[in-house]
Amino acid sequence: MKTRIRRLPKDRKEELLNAALALAEKQGYANVSRAAIASACGVSDALLSHYFGTMTEFRRTLMRYAIKQESVAVVLQGLADRNRYALKAPEALRQRAVAGMTA
Repeated sequence: MKTRIRRLPKDRKEELLNAALALAEKQGYANVSRAAIASACGVSDALLSHYFGTMTEFRRTLMRYAIKQESVAVVLQGLADRNRYALKAPEALRQRAVAGMTA
């Protein structure tokens, strides 16, 4: 029988956000699904709902996390979608995101 290791909620949330950020950078912020994130972490979809609520709430948290991690690709996607959090990102990060698009 496989033994599961219970992680602290803070650590599990970070793991989920890191997986979602990696997926968003590859597939696009709007294309990230609950099932894909859960699969990448080896957890159930329900755990994502437990920690983050709806996908709307999760995407809000993900954009804030992308800004914190300075994920230029995801911030650029947020700017293109006129995401209110991306629009409030630090000016230098927004500039880097836009410059990366034109490079």
